[in-house]
Amino acid sequence: MSNNNRPPNNFAAGADFASILGGNNNNNNNNNSERGGGPLRDQFSLASHNNHHHDENDAASHPSSRRNLIDNKDHNLTWSRMALSPHSPIPPPRSGAASVVVKGRLYMFGGYGGGTGRLDDFYQFSFDSNTWSEVEVLSDVKPGCRENNGVVIGDASRVYLFGGYNGNSWLNDLWMFDIDTQRWTCIQESSDEYNGGGGGHNLEQGDHSLAVAAAAGGNNIVNNNNSSGPSRRFGYVSVVHDNKFVLFGGFDGTRWLNDMFEFDLITNTWKTVQASGRLPSVRSCPAWIKDENYVYIHGGYDGVERKADFFACDLRTYTWSELPCKGTPPSPRYFHSCCIHGNKLYTYGGYSGSERLADMFAYDFETNHWSEVDCSQGECPSGRSSLVAQVFENSLYIFGGYNGMAVLNDFYRFRLKPVNIPPSGLVDDLRRLMLREDMSDVSFLVDGHEVFANRSILSIRSEYFDCMLFGGMRESLRDEHGKAAGGPIEVRDVSHPVFLKVLEYLYTDTIRDLTWELSIPLMIASEQFMLTRLKALCQDHIRTRITVENVIGVFIASHQHNATGLKEIALEYIIKNLHDAAIVTGLAELKSEPDLLVEIITKHSTAAAQSSPIYASSNASQLSGFNQSEWSGSRR
Repeated sequence: MSNNNRPPNNFAAGADFASILGGNNNNNNNNNSERGGGPLRDQFSLASHNNHHHDENDAASHPSSRRNLIDNKDHNLTWSRMALSPHSPIPPPRSGAASVVVKGRLYMFGGYGGGTGRLDDFYQFSFDSNTWSEVEVLSDVKPGCRENNGVVIGDASRVYLFGGYNGNSWLNDLWMFDIDTQRWTCIQESSDEYNGGGGGHNLEQGDHSLAVAAAAGGNNIVNNNNSSGPSRRFGYVSVVHDNKFVLFGGFDGTRWLNDMFEFDLITNTWKTVQASGRLPSVRSCPAWIKDENYVYIHGGYDGVERKADFFACDLRTYTWSELPCKGTPPSPRYFHSCCIHGNKLYTYGGYSGSERLADMFAYDFETNHWSEVDCSQGECPSGRSSLVAQVFENSLYIFGGYNGMAVLNDFYRFRLKPVNIPPSGLVDDLRRLMLREDMSDVSFLVDGHEVFANRSILSIRSEYFDCMLFGGMRESLRDEHGKAAGGPIEVRDVSHPVFLKVLEYLYTDTIRDLTWELSIPLMIASEQFMLTRLKALCQDHIRTRITVENVIGVFIASHQHNATGLKEIALEYIIKNLHDAAIVTGLAELKSEPDLLVEIITKHSTAAAQSSPIYASSNASQLSGFNQSEWSGSRR
C-alpha cells in the first residue's frame, strides 16, 4: 500500500500495449493494429484487406490540420525524427505490432506488413546506441505470424504474448519470452481451429445488422473451446499483475467482448474473473495503460460506434469504475495510444472512422480534467493508428502504424518533459537503511526477534518513540558505542510482522504489499504508537477489501479502535447487504458489543422508513428480536 495513488511513469499504445518508463519493469505494454478481421477497423472485410489499408479517400490527419490546440508553453516539447546509428537496420513497415520496453531496449514483435502480410519477426531498439537489430532467438520454437496481439512485461526479464490474428484465424495461444536466455516458451497452444465467421463481411458498410448482433452477443460470453480460458481474439486489454496475466474484452471474429480472465503464472491455470462495479461495454482496440494496481482504458470500438469513455479497474479487487471527464476530452476513436507520465495520462493518435489522428490529450488525475496538448512543434509525424508507442525516460517514441494510405516504418520521438529527471531514490534508500544492524543505534525485542533501527528517524517521525528514546526513560540511555544501555527494548502486544510494517512506514511513509491478515492488526498498532496517518492509510486499505464474510469483524475492530471513517463504511455495507446469509451469521459476533447491534437496527430502520414505514417497522422488530435472550444477558 502506497501513499501515492499515482502510478509510475508508463506508456501504453494501441489497444494492446503498455510500456515501462525509464526501465521500470513492473508494468505492461500492448499494441493493436487495425486490420485484418477483428473489429475490421476501417470497415473493410478481410477479403478487401489491402483496400482497407490503402483507401485514398481515408486521408491521414496531419498536425497542421488540428484545431483548438492548447499551447503547452514550452517550445522544448517537440517532435523529432529519430537519427539512427549509420549502420542500424530499419525494421520493415508494419502496423499492429506488439511492443514493450525492458532494460533500456524497445522490443517489437510481428504486426501487419501490408503486401508482405502478417509478420513474425522480432526486433529490438537500444536507446543507448540508437540502433535497431533483430533479436537472436535461441529456442527452437517461437510464435507464428500475427497482428493485433499484445506483449506485456511480467517481471524484470519475462514478457508474455497472447493471441492476435494471423490472416486466417484468430488465436488464443500464450507465449513467454525470457530476455536473459533469449528463448520462447509456448505456455498454451491455440484451441481448436476457429475462423470466427466475420472474415467475409464488411461490418459497418454492408452488414450493419451483423455488427449490431455481434456487439450485443458479447455480453453473454461462451468460450469457443468450452473451457475456462478465453476464446480466440485480438484487440483485447492485457496486463500482468501479482503473478497473473489478466485479459479483458476484444473481438473473436463474430463478437465484441467484455469478458475478463486471469491466468495464474504460478499454477498455469485460467480462471474467469467475476468483475464488479461499472464495467466497460463490449469493445475491442481501446488504448490502455497499467500502473501499480490499476489498468486504465480509453475508447475502443463495439461494432457499431467508436468510444470516448474512460474507465479504471482496480486489479486487486477487479472493481471497475468510469472516470469523470471534465475539460476537453479526446473524440471517439480506437487503435490509439495511451500513457502515464508523471501525474498525467496521455492519449495519442488513433482512427476516428474517417481519418487517422495525430492529436494528443492529457488527463490530469488531480483535477479529472482533459486538455489538448500542442504537439505541433518540430518534425511532426502524420496521423496514424495501430502504431508502436512507448515511453522511455522523458520521451514518447512512436514507430510505424497506418496513416490511411500506407503502412509505415518511420520513427519519431516527442519530449513529454524537456529534461529527463530520474525518479527520486530517497524512499528506496531509506528502505535499505531499515534493519541494517551495522548502521543502527537502537534495537527492539519483538516476539523473540531482535529488530534494529535508528533513534533519530523514529524520534522525528513519532511522538511515541521520541518520548521513549529521548524522554528520560531508561530505554533512552546509550553506552559509549551509542547502543541502548539496557539491551534491546522489549515491545509487547505487537507481532513481529506488524512491527516491521510500523518501521517501514516510519522510514518511508509508505506500506508495500500489505496483506489482509496484517491490515487490521497494523491499524490497531498505529493507534498504539499514535501514528494518525498510518491509521488512516490502513482504514483506506481495509475499506477496499470489505466482503460479506469479513465486514462484521471490520465493524467491531473499527469501533473498538476509534476508526470512525471505516466504521461508517462498514455499517453502510452491512445495511446494504443485511439479508446476506454470511452477514446474518456474523451478527452473532456482536454478542460482546450489543450497542453495535442497536446501531445496525437504528440505521436500517432509518433507511427503510424513507421508502416504506411498514417494512421498516417489521424488519426492526425482526432484528431487535435476534437472539434476544443472549443480548439481554450481555447488555447488563
